[in-house]
Amino acid sequence: MKKRKNSKRRVEKRKRILKFLLFVLILILLYLFAFKTNFFSIRNIEVVGNKKTSYDQVIKASMCNKGENIFKINKKKGKESLERLPYIREARIKRKLPKGIIIQIDERKEIAVIPYIGSFVYVDKEGYILAVEKKIEEASLPQIFGLKLEDFELGSNLYSLLKREGIEEFIAYSQQSNLLSLMKYINFTDNNNTMIELKDGIKVAFGPLNNVKYKLSFLNNILEDIDEKDINVKKILLNKGDNPIVVTDDR
Repeated sequence: MKKRKNSKRRVEKRKRILKFLLFVLILILLYLFAFKTNFFSIRNIEVVGNKKTSYDQVIKASMCNKGENIFKINKKKGKESLERLPYIREARIKRKLPKGIIIQIDERKEIAVIPYIGSFVYVDKEGYILAVEKKIEEASLPQIFGLKLEDFELGSNLYSLLKREGIEEFIAYSQQSNLLSLMKYINFTDNNNTMIELKDGIKVAFGPLNNVKYKLSFLNNILEDIDEKDINVKKILLNKGDNPIVVTDDR
């Protein structure tokens, strides 16, 4: 009986060893198939969502190359590299087995232009500097004056560079309430009185950058009332106390 038990144990042990060796062999074969053959070599790289960033820029920054093994690409490093490009807010890299890569891009959008030494600086709603152009490419965007830009780089943040309170809040709420799209010029030169000119010619003396959300909401209500009543308005003064003054053509 004892010999039979020992023999059975030896057989079971051999089976376990064989199973383990078979498992290791399968792993080796899978590794060789995945990494040492051309079956998983990248042949196609698709870029989705890019408008301002060229295909070649995206490919270069992603660190994904045709002919490279699809499992050897570092998606994390590629994503970080892509998101260092000024226009790219978020990037995702996906493998499409066996030979494809899909790069999904979420781009930042210009919302204003800042004249700067004969050029124009484009910024997004979060204050990121996206581009510097010799001419205005988007005539519909408001121009911002009175900001001193020094030693900036593409991708840096305007609000961090300026360190002026109120500007970030003003731009954010103006964009959120769709007022920014109505503005032609914004002048922050005077800290006590921000001046705005709307695209329809109305000039707005906004006053200091305090109670920004309330004052912009008030301005929005005034403009809606002006439009509803079809009043010809020259100026809106929000810097003369608690009550706004509306100056019409009749005054």
